[in-house]
Amino acid sequence: MTRALQLLVTAVVLLVLAHEADGATLVVGRDGADLAATVAAAADGDEVEVPKGTWRGPIRIEHRITLRGTGGVIDGGGKGTVIVVAVPGAVVEGLTVRGSGTNLSGMQPDSCIWIEKAAAGAVVRNNNLPDCAFGIWVNETPEAQLIGNRIYGRTEQRPTDRGNGIQLFNGSKLVIRGNMVTGARDVIYVSAMEDSLIEDNQVRNQRYGVHYMYSYRNTLRNNLSEDNRSGFALMESQNLTVVGNIARHNDNHGILFRDATGCVIRDNQLIENGEGLFFFSSANNEIQGNRIVGNKVGAKIWAGSQRNDISGNAFIGNHRQVFYVGATDLVLGQGGPGNFWSDYVGWDQNGDGVGDRPYRMASFTSRLVYKYPAAALLTHSPAVELLSHLEERMPLLTAPTVVDRSPLTRDPTS
Repeated sequence: MTRALQLLVTAVVLLVLAHEADGATLVVGRDGADLAATVAAAADGDEVEVPKGTWRGPIRIEHRITLRGTGGVIDGGGKGTVIVVAVPGAVVEGLTVRGSGTNLSGMQPDSCIWIEKAAAGAVVRNNNLPDCAFGIWVNETPEAQLIGNRIYGRTEQRPTDRGNGIQLFNGSKLVIRGNMVTGARDVIYVSAMEDSLIEDNQVRNQRYGVHYMYSYRNTLRNNLSEDNRSGFALMESQNLTVVGNIARHNDNHGILFRDATGCVIRDNQLIENGEGLFFFSSANNEIQGNRIVGNKVGAKIWAGSQRNDISGNAFIGNHRQVFYVGATDLVLGQGGPGNFWSDYVGWDQNGDGVGDRPYRMASFTSRLVYKYPAAALLTHSPAVELLSHLEERMPLLTAPTVVDRSPLTRDPTS
């Protein structure tokens, strides 16, 4: 391409962008008889304002427009999907979108907002989405952004009869930030997604807060999941980074791993769940710096969950610190720091922050404190110290358990 031709192409592109930047503003009811007519009349770069009132959907966005609510409600009338975004770069913001159909199956289940594969870089932000089968469905779309939306599921239905708040299927480089979802089936369901970010979302009163399946190289950061059946589920996935999240008051699990490998689980707070951490057939993960407090079981580990780096975590006041099923002891703290255990009985005579003897989950003292919580007041007494030393010197028949060879004597997460 010659220099002159390059300059000509650049000029044409700049003219097109300038035209789009100076696009017209169309108002529903003024520039079109109804919502669908106004959206159809808009060109790339235009804005379509939806003023106060209730406007009937469905609509299909096929131009690069911004559909902006200025008090308006878009109602699907209980049939099909309310808004379909079918073009790259379109923006849907500031709207109340409600009243999708009820179909939860097939190639295109009903939702309030559906983003098609062709709509790369579409943005959906600051919308209220009540009364939807699925709230927002991103279908094979790269680089879409869902920001600051409020999604309310159909709580009058059984959880199994509801759709998910946000459904992400086979996308890449997505950003899901600052959304609030309640009353759906799963809050954010992630299937076959790569290189994407989910952060700063609040999720409540569902089955799973965030549910990963068959996904790779994603980041889950600074989310709150509470009062769900399970907080965060990492299933059949690899190389996930799960950092700075809070899971509390969830019935079953704070963070669940099932066939998850190569993941980094760091600096999360798992508070008063059924099980803080649950491992099933998961290996080669880094679990570090997590604060695991007041759960019925701090960590449940079974079914071949080996070769995980579990270090620098704090297990505090869990009714049972660890439930472990395995053929041999699971040994932590070899060649590096271990974890902090609030029921550890031992001294740190040289003051290096590491206990002088290993922490063994099935020890006499841990069983004593588990059965009689008030016995924690006696854990550093001479009598209990003597019994612990006798147990080490004269071990009886014991089942495989968790042994931390370098237990920390100070909480590393405080």
